[in-house]
Amino acid sequence: MARLGVDYYPEQWPRARWEQDADLMAEAGISIVRIAEFAWSELEPSPGTFAFDWLDEAIDLLAARGLAIVLGTPTAAPPAWLVEAHPEILPRRADRRLHGFGHRRHYCPNQPAMHAATRRIVAALGEHYGKDERIEAWQIDNELMGRCTCDACLARFHDWLRGRYGSIDALNESWGTVFWSQRYDDFAQVPLPELGQVPPYGFGREAPSPSLALDYRRFTSDSHIAFLRLQVGELRPRIGPQQRITTNLMGFKFAEIDYHALSAEIDVVAWDNYPLLDPTGRWSSPALAADAMRGLKRAPFWVLEQQTGAVGWEVLRTPRRGQMRLHSYQAIAHGAELVSYFRWRTARFGTEQHWYGVLDAHGRPGRRYHELAELGRELEQVAGALDGAEPVSVAALLHDYDSRFALQIQPTNPSLGYEETVQRHYEAVRRLGVGVDVLAPTAPLSEYRLVVAPNLYVVDEALAAALHGYVEAGGTLVLAPRAGVKDRCNVVPELPFPALLAGLAGVEVVDVASVLDADPVQFAGVDGGPDGAFHGWYEQVEPAADARALAIYEDGEFAETPAIVSHPVGDGRVLYVAGAADQATLDRLYRAVAPEAGIAVAELPDGVECIQLRGAETLLVLLNHADEERDVPLDGGRRDLLAGVDHDRSIRLAPFGVAVLAPVRAAIGAEK
Repeated sequence: MARLGVDYYPEQWPRARWEQDADLMAEAGISIVRIAEFAWSELEPSPGTFAFDWLDEAIDLLAARGLAIVLGTPTAAPPAWLVEAHPEILPRRADRRLHGFGHRRHYCPNQPAMHAATRRIVAALGEHYGKDERIEAWQIDNELMGRCTCDACLARFHDWLRGRYGSIDALNESWGTVFWSQRYDDFAQVPLPELGQVPPYGFGREAPSPSLALDYRRFTSDSHIAFLRLQVGELRPRIGPQQRITTNLMGFKFAEIDYHALSAEIDVVAWDNYPLLDPTGRWSSPALAADAMRGLKRAPFWVLEQQTGAVGWEVLRTPRRGQMRLHSYQAIAHGAELVSYFRWRTARFGTEQHWYGVLDAHGRPGRRYHELAELGRELEQVAGALDGAEPVSVAALLHDYDSRFALQIQPTNPSLGYEETVQRHYEAVRRLGVGVDVLAPTAPLSEYRLVVAPNLYVVDEALAAALHGYVEAGGTLVLAPRAGVKDRCNVVPELPFPALLAGLAGVEVVDVASVLDADPVQFAGVDGGPDGAFHGWYEQVEPAADARALAIYEDGEFAETPAIVSHPVGDGRVLYVAGAADQATLDRLYRAVAPEAGIAVAELPDGVECIQLRGAETLLVLLNHADEERDVPLDGGRRDLLAGVDHDRSIRLAPFGVAVLAPVRAAIGAEK
């Protein structure tokens, strides 16, 4: 069954309180505790002098109550003595200002002095706890992030470019530095790119070469991965095989590090889940994040920080009653085998005094504690059914970091924003009750009936060939506008768009329209295609002879030309959507496309999420994200394992309600 955990900071509380905290955790059904990821100054109060006695005592108390430990390496918060001795470790922000001591993440991942101090503390921790069977896992650092612009990063960037291109002539050719006389005679001449925000209407005064800017983003991502790898290298020889290594990622919306590459360095993927930090308040945000995290290794994941109460540093966002339980079940249904709540007790001091934990700062059990304990009892009740159950996915969504980084540099039009575009397509499929795996474009695709590529901006020949093979073998592929616009060097190919994907898509883009603050362009479906609208960006396309229009523009400059095109390829087909479609349009599109791809769909009320799980028996997990009751139709008898009640044709979900239904006689999202 999914386990519950908490994030605990014993160094921030009197030792006399530790035993009571451990007792309360055990009584609430907690089985795992994450500790020490910010405790460098307490673990190494001066260079080379280690103080592990307090941590030994805390682990003893927790383990005596059957609680396993996730032990953090404390490198996210270097101590003052290290900064004083080596001020060069402080990173420089995008605007070249120094990130000073007094917060966290005040280090550059490329600084030798930071590497040396990191090796020392991580090696010492590994020697001391590496054979301790009570330590179940190690968390490396905390929420790796940041793009540094210091001199050390510039020097390492030059080395990175030498390794990638081999010669300066190859770099010049790949980047097209003949433009604006940007040719380099030596790698040392390559500058750091401007990393500031793109102005709302473009024309940044220091807009960099797109190739330079993309490679610097790749380099920065690689720098954090290399820093993680440094720590893993110190731990592996010192720890037992039962101790796994992880780090806490930040879900789909974090856009600085290639998590596909990072996940290869760790044993289990983990992430931090704060649904209320999504300004849109959409249930699909944590769902997409969870599926993206599961897709990194195509395996169950951990949530190392799950929102418990109100969150915020200066301004608070408070969850509704019932949402802690709802969001926990959502994570579990999407593949979480551990949900650990941040934090055990609300801090009395420091920046996160308003980031509420399971207990308030006074330490007495209250509503959140009792809700967590009740959730633990519920999970024990359904443990037999949920144990080993995995989400069923017949659709895949392709998530490409090169495309994401490239669109940070040249967003093109606000309607083409990477994160929002991906989420709209994802949500349209998930609203049908269809399971979705979020994968790298290089992942095998043959098992999926439907593959969605909503922002495949950067494409190479290998990817084009793989997609062609998938479709030819019978798959259905959906491409959205601006597909195949750039190669891996962020350079435009000498081909009509969508360039390397043109033959597959069965279209040639002959004109584009990018408009701001204008009315949407309407189109009407033909041959079963959807009606709908494009906002901000739309294209004029010429279909291939064997392609057919599924929708025709009704107005705008491209009136009476195709807006959506279907192209048969082998035993499959490709749909090319020629504009930035709104959510209602995508909902209609996928409701038509899914059945044609052999996927059964559900009729779900607004705000209700349905996840199908396959384990010892097939289950449906229903989640009502609305603050009103919802009636959900059923296509046969179901038993709610949480309530112990049978339902025939429908079930009524309370506001923020959850149901775990078995058996399932007709699988939603499976073959018709």
